[in-house]
Amino acid sequence: MTTLTYGLEILGYMNYFARVTKLNPKDCFLVGESIIFVAPEGKAGLAIGKNGQNVIILKDKLKKQIKIIEFSDVAEKLVENYVFPAKPISVNLSERDGKRIVEIKFKYPRDRRTLLANTQTKLTQLKTIVSRYHPEIKDLRGLQ
Repeated sequence: MTTLTYGLEILGYMNYFARVTKLNPKDCFLVGESIIFVAPEGKAGLAIGKNGQNVIILKDKLKKQIKIIEFSDVAEKLVENYVFPAKPISVNLSERDGKRIVEIKFKYPRDRRTLLANTQTKLTQLKTIVSRYHPEIKDLRGLQ
């Protein structure tokens, strides 16, 4: 298990998240201009709040984009939690050239495009999350 250390800024974000949502986040980190909060397993709905109210409060107060995902020890489930509400057909862990790769297969091209948008911000966020909890995984692929 990797030991995570946090700076004062991140600790402040985590404390504010706990005050707003009444849940202690499992993790929090910055990726670009976004703050990603990792909610405990089974608690993402509570963290988001009714009609996304908690996300709106966090976004207004912290002046950053907010993403809340549900934690999972299983890499495939963690990826599914990140791409939600899009529903991939399959998320598989495979090995190519000695590297472990997560392959995400989408039914609709629009779901794949949201992950692989022009700036690829979401793909960068997803790679950061996966590498943080599953460092053995070296790449992600969005398939059609």
